[in-house]
Amino acid sequence: MCSARNQGSVAELNSTIAEIAEHAYSALDLDPAEHQQCTGGPSLDVLWDMVTSRALRDFGTGDSSPVRLAELIGLLDRIRSAESSLARIQLVDRTKRLSKVHAVLSELGTETTVDSLLTRIPEATCALGFDRALVSTVDGVWRLHTMHVVRDPRWAADIVAVGRENPPILDHGLVENDTVVDARAVLVHEVQANPRVNRPLAEITKSSSYGIAPLLVDGEVVGLVHGDCYHQQRVLDDVDQLLLSTFAQGVSQQLVRVSMLEGMSAIRAQFEGLGRWSAPGPTVTRSIAVSRDDDEVLTRREVQIVRLLAAGDSNARIARKLTISEGTVKTHITRVLRKLGAANRAEAVSIWLRNSDPSGSLRA
Repeated sequence: MCSARNQGSVAELNSTIAEIAEHAYSALDLDPAEHQQCTGGPSLDVLWDMVTSRALRDFGTGDSSPVRLAELIGLLDRIRSAESSLARIQLVDRTKRLSKVHAVLSELGTETTVDSLLTRIPEATCALGFDRALVSTVDGVWRLHTMHVVRDPRWAADIVAVGRENPPILDHGLVENDTVVDARAVLVHEVQANPRVNRPLAEITKSSSYGIAPLLVDGEVVGLVHGDCYHQQRVLDDVDQLLLSTFAQGVSQQLVRVSMLEGMSAIRAQFEGLGRWSAPGPTVTRSIAVSRDDDEVLTRREVQIVRLLAAGDSNARIARKLTISEGTVKTHITRVLRKLGAANRAEAVSIWLRNSDPSGSLRA
């Protein structure tokens, strides 16, 4: 049972289930110690199957008296009643936990940059009831950003260090790839024996189960949120999956917001700097206008990249659109800055924009 549930109701229900199990073992002539060793303890589903099977068998053979059948049917009624109580408790717990998401997301609303938002996400995730949380970015490679471990910041730092030492490639060999491809939250169980789990991270985290939810911007998965309940020694369930998914959806909206803020800041810097920048030389102007493959200043590929920069695309998105590596994009941008005499990306974009038609087409 989760700590967020009504502890009095949970304790009362557990006591009732134990009484039903004791009654069932007695009525079915079973050894409680032997049976619990095999099944792992009383379960309402298991008890229902046991009693139902015996009642049907006795009724079919005609060996059971009406009194015994009435006793077994009474047991089934008690099991169904306990299941109804359990469902109500789970519903209350689910509602309480989901109600926290809005409050936690509101606290993240003050962030104005992508990096600061990503940094705060893990601790916010733990405020929802998880013991450990990790946020990472994805661009073909799974890159750990920040982790929070309740009461153990040093362990969090060690885990991130292991993940950053050799950033895993996201392919079908990693379970995280499923979340990226399907853009949906998943639960991972039996972590230590799962062949699709990153081994170095599995070993240092000692996790048994965890959840993964995607962070999306413009329909593309740009990051992942991981969460588990290590200290609680609890296997994650469908409520945890829903909670993580709902939270990640809200964080995705926050990412869109701060990305727009950063983009607006870059555009503002461009226009504020127009009066200070000197006009590009004639050779640079001709290069931007003509954009020939054999241009003496900018190549066609470099102009393509400047256009995408002007559209607000990140290095990762440019790499995907042009089917090149992110490292190649960075190399092209460095060359563009040098050739245009620009101090930064915003200045390079401004130079390009000043020498384009208002419609966006290049001047002949």
